[in-house]
Formats: sequence, C-alpha cells, structure tokens
Amino acid sequence: MNEIDYRTHFKNPQAYDKLTQSKHVSLIYQLEKEVLFNILKRINSQEKTLMDFACGTGRWTRILENSFQETTGVDVSEGMIDLARQKSKKAKFVVTDITSQNVDRQLKDRKFDVVTAFRFYKNAEQDLRYAVTKNLPKYLKDDGLFIFDLHLNTFSFMGILAGIIRFLKLHKIFGIASLTIRTISLKDIRKLFKDSPFRIIDYYGMGLLPGRSNYTILPQKFLHKWESFFTKRKILRPISYNLLIVAQKKS
Repeated sequence: MNEIDYRTHFKNPQAYDKLTQSKHVSLIYQLEKEVLFNILKRINSQEKTLMDFACGTGRWTRILENSFQETTGVDVSEGMIDLARQKSKKAKFVVTDITSQNVDRQLKDRKFDVVTAFRFYKNAEQDLRYAVTKNLPKYLKDDGLFIFDLHLNTFSFMGILAGIIRFLKLHKIFGIASLTIRTISLKDIRKLFKDSPFRIIDYYGMGLLPGRSNYTILPQKFLHKWESFFTKRKILRPISYNLLIVAQKKS
C-alpha cells in the first residue's frame, strides 16, 4: 500500500471539518471530551499551558482554550489554521513543521505543560510518526503530559474489518481510499515509544459497537449511554474503536 503524505493530503479544510462532524466521529468526540476534561480537572489545567499539535481546523483547540491559561495551536497547513482562527477566541496559532530545521521562532525555547495530538498518529505515515515523536518532547515540560488519540484501533470491530478489506484488496475494487482502512494499535505506539523519551502511563477506550461516518448501530442518545458506561470503567478498552492515551517523559 502506497504511503499517503499527511502534510499535504488534507487540502480542503472545509471538507475535513465536515468529515469530523459525522455521527460516529461526534460520538467518539463527546466521549473523549468527558474523559479529557476529567484529566484536566485533576491537573488544574487552568493554570497551565497547552500546545495542540496538528490542530487542523481547530476542532479541539477551540474547546481546550477555555481549560488552559494559554493555548497554542500548531499545524503545517495555512488553510487549516485560517479556519481554526475563525473558530477560536483566545488561542494563538503557529503555522510550522516541528520536524523541519526552520521551526517558527514563536516556538523557540517554548515548553508546555500539556501537548495534545488528535487524529494524527493514525493518519500520519510511519516516517512522520517517528519524526514527530522524536521532536515533540522538546516542547513538553519534564513533568508535563502528552495526550493523544488513535482512531480505528487495529483490534476493534471496525479495525478488524478494515484489515480484512485490506488483505483481500477489496478497497481497490470498491474505490476505498487506503487511508480510510489504515489502522493503528496501542502495540504500534509502544513500539514507536520504545526508543523515545515518552512512556505511556494510562489509556482509555471509546466505541465498542460498530460505526462509521453517519452509520451508527443505535440512536445517539442510547448509544452514548452504552458507550459511556464502558469508557468510564475502562472495560474492554483494548478492543475499542478509539483509544485516548496519556503519556509522560521517562524519568
């Protein structure tokens, strides 16, 4: 399967924004928010700083900016950042590539209490994953948290289905984009982190029942109650559709 260049693939900010508003993604988003806000409450985030890495259209930035003393959204796409600025009231934004030799001077010597990265690791190609994992630690304080998610977990129902489609090459027959069936797992991240400054300290799972885009197996109201029950109790989290991972720098 040919690698997709993450830096240039999402060329239409409006189309990407619409994609993230689908029923299933919105459900996962709501479950993630509930878990994340509990974490932020425990660390008293109102007195801390945040870098929302690969912030895209600012979907998370505009929510998180109200939970931090200072919020900075970072992305390589000028178009994405332009849309993010329209949504946010307090956050600052920087268009730059942290894996390059010429990182924007606004990030020079900056260290944040929390760094987040949503919908990045699954979508990014492996070389970019390694490059970001190598460079991100320099922007995180020694006692800070790195919080990120993995959508389309390899071992979830939808992840297994994607694996079957990929193995049988059905995506070529039905015109399914290769990125759509790219999966990622906690095992992949542990391997990625093996020689990095990061270590995983906790994780949560969201979405046990099958769902994709605007397809959900139950009405949203009942589905949220069902999924929230398992998310809060961390039951069956290794086979959830989405994983929210909390990491720190190694001592």
